[in-house]
Amino acid sequence: MPVAYDWSAVITAMLLVPVAYAATNLDNLLIMASLGAGPASRRNVILGFLAASIAVLTIASLASLIESLAPARLLGYLGFVPISIGVYLLFSNKASAGGETRTGTTWPAIAVLLLANSGDTVFALGPLFAESGDDARIGLAAGFTLISGLWLLLILTVSSRVAESATLSRLGHRLAPWMMIIVGLYILSDSTTDLV
Repeated sequence: MPVAYDWSAVITAMLLVPVAYAATNLDNLLIMASLGAGPASRRNVILGFLAASIAVLTIASLASLIESLAPARLLGYLGFVPISIGVYLLFSNKASAGGETRTGTTWPAIAVLLLANSGDTVFALGPLFAESGDDARIGLAAGFTLISGLWLLLILTVSSRVAESATLSRLGHRLAPWMMIIVGLYILSDSTTDLV
């Protein structure tokens, strides 16, 4: 007997993940482009990125275990996590420092660097996994995989044009908070915590 999927949930999740991913990975794009243009080999950039992406997806998807520990009516309130991050970023006066990255050019070092810088991605995607049904989780994982692949292609392309990345950085700093807030509002609105 064929399995029936809720394709609207799958597609909605696949479309939402790029927003959350882009909102939380512009800084990683710049870090990786700098590494790819400088001290790291293309192979190490690719392997480090793939290892970090697999780790982020695994950690974020484990958030669905919260569903078994907390009442479903409370899970939507996890939307306040990305909203809080977005508001913080919106009102933060600190520019993110682009720390020294020349010391770690092996793929494990790159993976650790990206993973350490991906807490915001985990906090944005974790609540989506936790409050979503199985069909939507399939869409989330598929969307994450697709956007990760596209992001890697973008990293490799931008690596050759690092001088132009200052504009991308300014744009990212302006858009990232708003994208985080949108993701949080989606989580709040698409949950059993709705008051209506």
